[in-house]
Amino acid sequence: MLTIKDIAREANVSIATVSRVLNNRSVRPDSQLRVEAAIKKLDYVPNTIAQGLMGKQTKAVGVMVTSLTNQYYMEITEVLEKRTAAEGSMLILCSTDGDHGQEKTYLKSLVARQVDGIIIVDPSLENYNNGLFTEIGRRTPLVLIHSYPGFSGFNIVSIDQYLGMAKVMEYLWNEGHRRIAFLRGQIGYSYDIKEQCWRDFLKKKGITPTPEDLIVVEQGNTEDAIPLVQNSFHGIFQKNPGERPTAVFACNDLMASAVMNKAVAEGLSLPGDISVVGHDNTAVSQYSYLPMTTVDLKLGSLANAAADLLRHAMDPLDREPRRVLLEPEIVVRASSGPPLIQ
Repeated sequence: MLTIKDIAREANVSIATVSRVLNNRSVRPDSQLRVEAAIKKLDYVPNTIAQGLMGKQTKAVGVMVTSLTNQYYMEITEVLEKRTAAEGSMLILCSTDGDHGQEKTYLKSLVARQVDGIIIVDPSLENYNNGLFTEIGRRTPLVLIHSYPGFSGFNIVSIDQYLGMAKVMEYLWNEGHRRIAFLRGQIGYSYDIKEQCWRDFLKKKGITPTPEDLIVVEQGNTEDAIPLVQNSFHGIFQKNPGERPTAVFACNDLMASAVMNKAVAEGLSLPGDISVVGHDNTAVSQYSYLPMTTVDLKLGSLANAAADLLRHAMDPLDREPRRVLLEPEIVVRASSGPPLIQ
């Protein structure tokens, strides 16, 4: 591997001169030209990790997500990658598959690599309760996206998901739906808070949802949920019109698309026989065969806010944690409307 000693020898300058050029510090113009010519001739690539360790910055940011197959996480990651690249850094992406043990392993690895900061999307409750996030945050700037509301002492950006769900329920109710099924993944605060709103809204309207109207599938954040969702809805869609829900809310666009595809396969019309509403407003909702009504989580704003918070967390002069809360909106498209049977 080439080193700055090789560059110095080729340019006939001192090692210190090469170091000054690589760190954008001033040197004599003729020395600058010789060093640049030597770098080009030898195709030298600086060891940015070593430079970062000496300068207390590695120019790398760790980003942790639950899944690489859910468009929701990828759209957040894409914005974060562009932001880090624009600031001269690279992004190290880790996927935990919703496993808090894997989350812990990745966090310790990122800290060992001395990344400049870490952003966690949907952090686990377990690693908050056991103090891991606090431990990591003392050593490395840390930002959490969509944390549990009880998390404190961290830089946090989130969406008011209870409010978003309330907007969905109000919309479906005004369209004439009285039996609204709720589809969620097995574990996750975002699922829990939406379900709570679903129950609260129906209770206020004097309706007690039947157990059949709550559908829970494993791995709701990954593409593995698609066949599970479709299997769960086979029996539901086989029932007579008066015996099944007239609307389905799914906790993410991935699961909502699976419901839509299954409904069509069973010969149902959308939105006449069944209305479907998703959550996140990812590309899946916008470019499916039938544009999907969904809750807009404003993923670009969410990711940019997280990047801004990380920059704040890196400021040694102001370490006071900040919390950013964004307001979601419902985007009405062709997958929902009034039911044929009121």
